[in-house]
Amino acid sequence: MTSNAPRRRAVAAFAVLLCLSSSARLPAEEAAAALARGDAAWKRRAEGSRGGTAARGPIAEAAGAYEAAIAAAPGALEARWKLVRARWFEGDYATTDEGAKKDVLARGRDASEAAIDLLAAPIGGRSRLDGMGPEAAARALAAVPDAVPVLYWSAVLWGVWGEAYGRLAAARQGVATKIRWRIEIVDRLEPGFERGGPPRVLGRLHARAPKVPLITGWIDRDRAIAELERAVAFAPEDTFNRLYLAEALAEHRPRAAAELRQQLDALAHISPDPEREVEDRRNLEAGARLAAASAR
Repeated sequence: MTSNAPRRRAVAAFAVLLCLSSSARLPAEEAAAALARGDAAWKRRAEGSRGGTAARGPIAEAAGAYEAAIAAAPGALEARWKLVRARWFEGDYATTDEGAKKDVLARGRDASEAAIDLLAAPIGGRSRLDGMGPEAAARALAAVPDAVPVLYWSAVLWGVWGEAYGRLAAARQGVATKIRWRIEIVDRLEPGFERGGPPRVLGRLHARAPKVPLITGWIDRDRAIAELERAVAFAPEDTFNRLYLAEALAEHRPRAAAELRQQLDALAHISPDPEREVEDRRNLEAGARLAAASAR
């Protein structure tokens, strides 16, 4: 009996370790499976769409799967930024009721801030990150995985949130400053991300945000056009880049008619990307309306 005791203890210890190992693997496996479901649903987001309006089903499925991935692995950033991206699309492309849109974007805002909190943890926490300028923050985050998409999709989400809740009210709440800081970090880390996304967001911000003394006095309409031209140089086939530049020209350089026509003509000749069908169709529809209005 006693001679077998050490062996029994060793077997028991091994069984405990095996159980612990299996239980540790389960959340990771659940998170990976949920993330894969979310990615598959994201790729199907154009199913059932009509022009530039998406059906709710696929993108709601994607968001739910990303939430499940976060529940299984709260410390992983990939599911968090993908949830923010899904809420952006759901709110902007799949929700027509204004009240429901605000609700979706508010959930995206909360997911965005939770992701930024997690992103900041390895470099000393949120207060330390928020106290850095874009250059210092870019250096601190350069080696942090998923820093670029977390910051980028947060800025995009906040931009759409500001449009939904009112640009002036958003500016007074510091939304424009928040977007600028985050996207300038991304611009230093990866300026070509998402087909020239950083200069596109910067240009859109300078074109659309109201210029309010002591709050957004730094808004510069000329910089808007310069940044959007930089975005077009990164990805001339991108419908967002062409449309946003055309809209900025129409609003802020009304005498640049030839340049406006050039951008609208280039936009009209872009075929929708199968991977961004809904987004491209909406941009093409907006470009056609702007072309008709500018021809009058």
